[in-house]
Amino acid sequence: MVRTFDHSGYFETRFILMLLALTLALYFYFKKENKNYLVIFISATIFFGIVELVLQLLGMREEGFSISIFGFEIPFYITWLFQGLTEGGIHGVMGYLFLDIFLKKEQNEEYRKSLVLWIIFIIIALIFALIIGVLAKDQPITSVRPMFGMINTIYLTSMIILALILTKYVKINHIFRYLGIYLLGTFIYVLVNLETLHFFNVRYIGIEQAVDTVTMAPLLYQIMFMGYSHLIEVTLSRAHYFIIPVILGLMNLKRKMD
Repeated sequence: MVRTFDHSGYFETRFILMLLALTLALYFYFKKENKNYLVIFISATIFFGIVELVLQLLGMREEGFSISIFGFEIPFYITWLFQGLTEGGIHGVMGYLFLDIFLKKEQNEEYRKSLVLWIIFIIIALIFALIIGVLAKDQPITSVRPMFGMINTIYLTSMIILALILTKYVKINHIFRYLGIYLLGTFIYVLVNLETLHFFNVRYIGIEQAVDTVTMAPLLYQIMFMGYSHLIEVTLSRAHYFIIPVILGLMNLKRKMD
């Protein structure tokens, strides 16, 4: 996986999306007495952040890795938390907002409100992705990540299996359907966010030809391996963001009726 967008406004736009997602979560918590949005925001932040922290502790973050927003560089020792907030939090909220549309299907007014909110967030994410795509196009490569390393493969497989096992023991009717709808919501968000960057060739599949030399892979490889990344790496492997709070009884998934 080759990227050129890391320092082209990406984290500024993620920061804004995070603030919007957090505002939405707090609104539902205080105004609607619905804690689900805040719970999923915190859960996704924690689990995404933990992975980044482990990468730091194991020295797997490339030399010179840094994050800055609006000219301010985030101290390295808290970049894991910042990434958890800006990349994990919005991911979880987008998945749950999509599920909430389904949960409110019988509640006409609330259903429409949730649907409009979802569309607004998707449009904002698309606009931001287009901006980053334009800014980062033809810029130097900022990071290269092997996709099929042993540690990465074991981690992804373990997380998916763990989520499926935990889901089996959740005592809620239709829980697999709920998980599927949540994951579909996150997958749509991932496509809008990341596939737009792929379209501009600022996030693409590369083939290492020699030391420090990477060329763009053929179209078929782009489709196959980027599809794998969207579906497995960024969607299914994060199912535990949702299912762990559910199994701990922190979320109420009852259908809302008029």
